[in-house]
Amino acid sequence: MNKKSEYTFEQQKQSQQKLQSIHQQCQIATKKIRQGLLEGGSIKMQNQEIMGIFNDIYKLTEDAGKNQNSQNQIKVKSGESIEEQLINYFKGFLQEFITDIYQKFNEFKDEKESVLYIVSKTYHDYKAYSYWLYKMFSYLDIFAMPQIHTNLSSTSLKLFKEGYFDKCNKLILNTILQFIQETRKNGILLNKQIKQLIQLFSVMGSKEVELKHMKEVGEYDYVCKKQQDASIFYKDQFQSHLLQETQKYYKEEIDDKQKFTTPEFINWGNSIFKLELDMCIECYPKSQLVIENKLKMMLVKDQASRLINSPTGVGYMLQYDRTEELKQLFLYILRSKECISHLAKAYQNYFEQQGQIINNSIEQEQQQQKDGRQPHEAELYFTRILEIMEIAQNILKQQLYDEPEIQKSYSGAFMCVINKNEKSPMWLAIYTDIIIRSEKGVNEMETDKRLSKIVSLFQLLYQRDVFFRHYQKFLSNRLLNQQIQNLQLEKQLLQKFKGETGTNVLTQLSSMINDIEQSNRFASDQQISKNTKFDLNVFLLSQGCWPITTILDNIIKPPQIQNVLENYEKLYLVKHNGRILTWCLNMGQGELIYKIQTEKYYLNVNTIQMVAFLQFNKKDSFTIKDFLDMTKIDKIDLENSLIPFVCMKIISREKQDIEEFTDDNEVLKLNLGFSNRAKKMKLLPNQKMQPKRANKVKEQNQEELQQMEQLNKQREFVVDSQLVRLMKSKKTIKHHELLENCQSMISIFKPDVLFIKKRIENLIERDYIRRDEKDWNIYHYQN
Repeated sequence: MNKKSEYTFEQQKQSQQKLQSIHQQCQIATKKIRQGLLEGGSIKMQNQEIMGIFNDIYKLTEDAGKNQNSQNQIKVKSGESIEEQLINYFKGFLQEFITDIYQKFNEFKDEKESVLYIVSKTYHDYKAYSYWLYKMFSYLDIFAMPQIHTNLSSTSLKLFKEGYFDKCNKLILNTILQFIQETRKNGILLNKQIKQLIQLFSVMGSKEVELKHMKEVGEYDYVCKKQQDASIFYKDQFQSHLLQETQKYYKEEIDDKQKFTTPEFINWGNSIFKLELDMCIECYPKSQLVIENKLKMMLVKDQASRLINSPTGVGYMLQYDRTEELKQLFLYILRSKECISHLAKAYQNYFEQQGQIINNSIEQEQQQQKDGRQPHEAELYFTRILEIMEIAQNILKQQLYDEPEIQKSYSGAFMCVINKNEKSPMWLAIYTDIIIRSEKGVNEMETDKRLSKIVSLFQLLYQRDVFFRHYQKFLSNRLLNQQIQNLQLEKQLLQKFKGETGTNVLTQLSSMINDIEQSNRFASDQQISKNTKFDLNVFLLSQGCWPITTILDNIIKPPQIQNVLENYEKLYLVKHNGRILTWCLNMGQGELIYKIQTEKYYLNVNTIQMVAFLQFNKKDSFTIKDFLDMTKIDKIDLENSLIPFVCMKIISREKQDIEEFTDDNEVLKLNLGFSNRAKKMKLLPNQKMQPKRANKVKEQNQEELQQMEQLNKQREFVVDSQLVRLMKSKKTIKHHELLENCQSMISIFKPDVLFIKKRIENLIERDYIRRDEKDWNIYHYQN
């Protein structure tokens, strides 16, 4: 035997002795650790004991490393390297501990409570035991473990999984699920130790971990370095089973709760969400999202339609003012955002029904107000609509949190109601007129509030052009009546309309107000109206802006009127040379002072009436033919003008008061014995004081047909202009895009698809656009 072999043998002997010494020290140390764990107290280990073992391992591995570098690798009797033997020592001590704790588990595996306790305790003890063992062998993580691509902590976890967890994981899983089911049945978390068991599934899939000791809480835990592996294992081995059991359990519970009222089911559902959230936070936070989604699917999404439309659902809550229950229902449904559409639809249906009740009953009902005034059906209709809109709006804000989708349903409901009533555009114009006429003396804040309500109704109209046609007539009457004239208020309302529709009609309406302002300025500048016998107010109206259908300028006027009008013309034409003035006597109004005997009466009349009645300054009686010859007033206009005087007994006639002037030789006499307690009388022509002419209805129908024909032409022009504008900008566009864009660009009325299609065909005939030769659903603009 040479010296080299003797030297190697001696080294092996020394190394073997050192390994045995290390093993013995570790046995003593692990015995102390296990004793401390068994007693449940702190592990009483001197730091010098741990460091002594660590230093021995460090020196031994260092020496082994040097010999390895000198190609004299030391092998122990088993043929393993020192590093391999030390790793086996580490594994051996862990496997010995695992054998003991698994044996203890088997003793109590049939007792559910014991399984919960034993697994929680042994898992905690194993982590503590592994941690202290790691401190002794930790140098191997630097010197040896990297060569086999792992670390001591990962080895510890792997041994526990193979020797303990894989053998009892099904029993652990069933125990966890049983405790969860009991928690759900009792409504309270029974045992928080299941959290310890669930943590097993959170780390057992990890291939690389680090074992840490959190001294502040006295806990040991594996920290995963690659969460993906752990997450896959957790989802497959625990979460999937949890979801299956959750679905199975709550399917039975939901079936059992089908007889609950909507509020009862919501209260139960909310308690389930709270309990499950507490369980997730406490025991399995990684599964919180999927559990919530599963519950939302089962308790909310699958039940939403039934809860909302049940006899105790939205309709019932709205009808009987169960607002707090409605709020709870909304918050419950809000958990599944896509289910809001069910609630929005029910909300819309309810208020559509309420609005339709008003539509059906308004023409039959007439409420008598306290002052005895019979309200116009337009006033009655929109007062009721606004009342129900206010109720709906309050519910939307306070109970439904202004949810955007339900806001659309709010607009959709009242848009449907108002536009089902064909009279709505005209009635809204009448209602607006009533409101504006009654606004004198009302404070600005209240006025703005009322105007805003008018605009909110206007926003719902489809046929806004019809509304403006009627509104223009009422505006004309208000502006030409100085007693109710309120230019500032009219401007304020027009400004609000401008925010809703950009149309030429608003320009016309603004011009009408501007005409009145200019008229007032001109009268003030020229100091007109100083004649004590005839007080004159003139309104200068721009042609084309005012709703003037006929102009009566050829009437022979009494001298006292004729002279004043001529003087006004001279003053005006001096300042505005070249302009043409045409007197619209049929649109004017005034006040006549009628003196008879010792009494004086103030008669509110129009200008035609004034011209006719002033003829009685000449004598006390005239034939119908005399009036026609002296004034050149049309016979029908003369009837409308003088019959109110007849009805009020100021003039007497041979025939019935409101009979037509069929006999030109009939004599009208001034009633010299007239007397009335009322000193101010309104004699303006109205339907009650007009003859029932046979052809009057035909004339009105003809006039309406003409107006609708004119309106239809205007609509054709609006649609044509928008179509051409779109084609100019796009050059080429698909059929459905052209229809949708055209509809969205028009705010003055809502054109239907058929109307737009007809206009497209018309533009094709006029060579503005053409169809694609291959695809007829594509249009091209013709330059």
